[in-house]
Amino acid sequence: MQPRISRHRSSLILGALMLSSSVPALAIDFDVQNTKVSVYGYAKLDIMYDMGNVKSGNSDGLGDSVNFGKIAVDGQPSTDGHSNLSAGESRIGVRTTTPTAKGDLVTNIEGDFFFGDFRLRQAYGAWNGLLAGQTWSNFHTFISTTPTLDFTGPAGRDAFLRQAQLRYSFGNFHIALEDPGGVMSGDSFDGGYSASNGAKSIAGTDVDRKDGLPDLTLRYESSAGPAKWSMAALLREVAFDSGGEEDSTLGWGLFVAGSYAITPSTTIRGQLTGGKGIGAYMKVNPAPAAYRVGNHLETITAWGGSLGISQDVGPGTFSVSYSRVEADWDKARRDGVSLVDTDNAGGFVDAYDKVHELIHVNYLWSPIERVTYGIELAHAMRETVDQRDGRVDRIQGSVIYEF
Repeated sequence: MQPRISRHRSSLILGALMLSSSVPALAIDFDVQNTKVSVYGYAKLDIMYDMGNVKSGNSDGLGDSVNFGKIAVDGQPSTDGHSNLSAGESRIGVRTTTPTAKGDLVTNIEGDFFFGDFRLRQAYGAWNGLLAGQTWSNFHTFISTTPTLDFTGPAGRDAFLRQAQLRYSFGNFHIALEDPGGVMSGDSFDGGYSASNGAKSIAGTDVDRKDGLPDLTLRYESSAGPAKWSMAALLREVAFDSGGEEDSTLGWGLFVAGSYAITPSTTIRGQLTGGKGIGAYMKVNPAPAAYRVGNHLETITAWGGSLGISQDVGPGTFSVSYSRVEADWDKARRDGVSLVDTDNAGGFVDAYDKVHELIHVNYLWSPIERVTYGIELAHAMRETVDQRDGRVDRIQGSVIYEF
């Protein structure tokens, strides 16, 4: 008979798996010419059912993860009751560790199938404090993330994505130069549906965008006993250059995050994130970093937060989290940016989002090591700048087999 996993061990496995850390919790290890090689990964099946205001035309509901763009608000046609099964989160990775006279040389290459085809998640090397390649942004921490089955995870926090960077770490401090056009940059600026300045109209996203400087990120992370904490800062340039006209503006972001083990079986986690021009560096931010009116760029302020608790119950862990992110479009409205589209091709009124809100309630358990089952209820809410909203509830079950 297989030995039963302790609650503490189960929580460690679930935390490492659900947070998708770059360090494998379980792996197949072997040595090749003084180099330790670890092959790790998992196969995962997600079974999802969506109820509520799903925009018509989306046959798979909210998709493989909660997608706020697929939530219908008041006045938009919607459908209810959508099933979706996906194995796309399944992944595989190879990590190597080679001892040297000045510390271990570590490499990591990892990918998954989340968008259908195999995609690169991580590809980096690290030695003597210097990391180069693609991995989690330095404007990111795992400390404050309450585990979820939903691949989107909690909102209102760092964007939880990976991009190319050069990072130097010394003690608890980390500083990095990151790809300004990477996945966390997202849409840097938007002209609105019909933004105008005098007689000149600018439509579309990132028209004449210019990524002139890398993004600068700084992070401090530490712990003491049952407490863990992290804080980070971001500085970025948002710019366009048409070859004749140009403008640029400075964006910034901050977060503070922490977790505390109240007892060996109870942990609370939380994070506050915000900034002016933070854009996609904050999870599911409704706004880009800035908006463009004619030939002028203006940054957008946004803020968010998440709070969660995890409690070991029986053979697994029960978790609840609440998260919210809100963008301030008031100045854009005063500057004449059209935030509501009355000529939408679908025949209904659409508008920019102001608020995204998520609630996750789940239970995850491991009957044996390397096997995890889970069930989750997620509630997603979208509110637009013209004060309409829509809501979708998702029931999700998952089966995860690690190797």
